[in-house]
Amino acid sequence: MIPTTSAAVLAEEASRQLEPLYGMLREIADEVLRIRPPRAALTEAHFSGLHRRLADRLHDEHAVWGMGFIAAPFVVEDQERYLAWWQRNNNDRVARLRLNFDPTSIDVYDYLQMDWYQLAKRGQARVAYGPYVDYSGSDMYTITATIPVVADGAFLGVAGADLVVGEIERTLLEVLRQTDDDAVVVNTERRVIAANTARWVVGSRLAAVPAVSAQPDPHAFRQVAEMPLGTGWVVAIGWPESAQASPDSPA
Repeated sequence: MIPTTSAAVLAEEASRQLEPLYGMLREIADEVLRIRPPRAALTEAHFSGLHRRLADRLHDEHAVWGMGFIAAPFVVEDQERYLAWWQRNNNDRVARLRLNFDPTSIDVYDYLQMDWYQLAKRGQARVAYGPYVDYSGSDMYTITATIPVVADGAFLGVAGADLVVGEIERTLLEVLRQTDDDAVVVNTERRVIAANTARWVVGSRLAAVPAVSAQPDPHAFRQVAEMPLGTGWVVAIGWPESAQASPDSPA
């Protein structure tokens, strides 16, 4: 077992396990930059090769529901919104995702306002939004991971993937099981992504961002370390449930 004072070690290992997912997004972004004409707008025809690669790759990525490129307005010629996105359904079949972008429609899919798009647009290098139920896309319990695609200082859109929460949880659980202590992975919205104990339920929101408490308290954490992955996720090790708070500690 990893020593009990090992939140930083667990955070390093958890990041290492998830790093290939962001490497995959970097490949998508690099392909968009490669096919982009130097002095003209992108067109649907430019994405034919990327569509084939996305469809092929998705067959092998069991931790991913869907993936692709989501364009900023008019980066693709005459298209205010554009998706080069492929998705796997419950029958394990892969198909291109086509959504309603008509702004006059009641069920328009306006990704320009979504956090996973906006955070990347504002310069966040790696976004991991969720878990949430993606009612407009996959209808699955999802974490959407994105990175910005930028050329010559211009924001072109995002490379993204909808991650299977259960698969991400299992990957992280294998890491958290390396310690005998109660450990949990928490995102920037204070939601639990994975835990090696029933003390924390996946998807539930903690009352506060995990922080180190010097006082033994079953509601506090003994160690907290941010994952180097760059998403703001942290690994936190709790005080034992039998720990007693100091009489002077706040209730």
